[in-house]
Amino acid sequence: MKILLLYLLSFLSILSIGQTKNTSMEVIDYREVDGKIIVTMAVNGVMADFVLDLAGHTAVLPEYVEKFKINPSEPGQLSYDKFQHKVVPVTSVLKIGTLSLGNSIFGNDVPTFVLQDEPYLRKLGVAGVVGSSLFSNVVLTIDSRRKKLTVSVPYRPSYMKLDHRVNMGIISGHGVVVPLNLNGVDFSLLLDTWNDATVVLNEKDFTALQASNGENMPLTVGYGKAENLTNTKMPEARFVKEVLGIVPVLEDKTLPRSILGSGILKRGLLSIDYQHRRVYFQPFDLAPVKDDIEDVPEVTVEDGKLNAITRDYFLKHIFDYRTNKEFIYQGEKPIVIDFWATWCGPCMRLLPEMEKLAAKYKGQVVFLKVNADKEKELCSMFNVMALPTLFFIPVGGKPIIEVGATPEKFIKIIEEQLLKK
Repeated sequence: MKILLLYLLSFLSILSIGQTKNTSMEVIDYREVDGKIIVTMAVNGVMADFVLDLAGHTAVLPEYVEKFKINPSEPGQLSYDKFQHKVVPVTSVLKIGTLSLGNSIFGNDVPTFVLQDEPYLRKLGVAGVVGSSLFSNVVLTIDSRRKKLTVSVPYRPSYMKLDHRVNMGIISGHGVVVPLNLNGVDFSLLLDTWNDATVVLNEKDFTALQASNGENMPLTVGYGKAENLTNTKMPEARFVKEVLGIVPVLEDKTLPRSILGSGILKRGLLSIDYQHRRVYFQPFDLAPVKDDIEDVPEVTVEDGKLNAITRDYFLKHIFDYRTNKEFIYQGEKPIVIDFWATWCGPCMRLLPEMEKLAAKYKGQVVFLKVNADKEKELCSMFNVMALPTLFFIPVGGKPIIEVGATPEKFIKIIEEQLLKK
């Protein structure tokens, strides 16, 4: 029996190592303002800040509809017309053509609420909020100590321990529901990164908690920022595998569902695995936090070749859209950029033709290619929604954009627009 157990443990260890070694990972910095997680996203080619609201939905302030070039006559496709788990006044549901966070999170035609008015968001200096639905195909890890989000596929980062996980539920609007034990009583709570409390219970759950062991829990009246937070209990809490000790538990009688707020993020690392319906939680110092990101060699561009480039190369050598609003290419030679993907048949047939053009115009035009699956932020910034898409960029000019695999047309653009023959 002992030998069988050892074999099983060894197998699980090997499986864990194998999973994490085959995990693609991106680490994204965020900033925190008034307890809110703020991330920078690319929206229809515009960089803007959003609050991460995992119990909410993607939504923008009304003045950003025009700024983001959102068509007010094209409705977004949602099965509901209001926020599912909180009261947020909205006017309509439209759609964002392209929305991305780094290179791992990307969406086309993203349904987006237009907020009626939210002065608090303007005070924070953000354009809106982004909800859980954009992360439905990844594992999202939040590290409040380092102020970093880690997006990984298909498994959690290797420093998140397998034995520190529990099952979670996903409800309407991609809300994440997790178990929490208070004074020996199990509660099902909605994870809400907007609320900076640790635990807020609705009237029903608060009454159940009070009935469980109310005489031994301190009660504070009038605790909390909002008027509807009337009472606070101080029970012992257990989340996943960790005993959190005494935590303040607020009552909010207006809540349709009790919540676990962002206060939990101050107590440890949290990973949400949407695909496998698991949530991981562990103390910051349980294991060394190391970002398992492979070192990417520096991009070198060779004249006469079709060169693969990254977002970082684009920002450094072609156009930095983070600091400049108007695209003006300042390079010494005109360039051609081919946005492609391995699953795109016309793209694969076009690549050899692009190699020939690169050789033909050696010394005159620089030829580059961008893998659309790996460089999603670039695609979002320039609304690349069909492949192949080609950018022809003259010195001191803006991109001339062509969609489709038509090499004979490309030659004409190069000759007449880039080289001006």
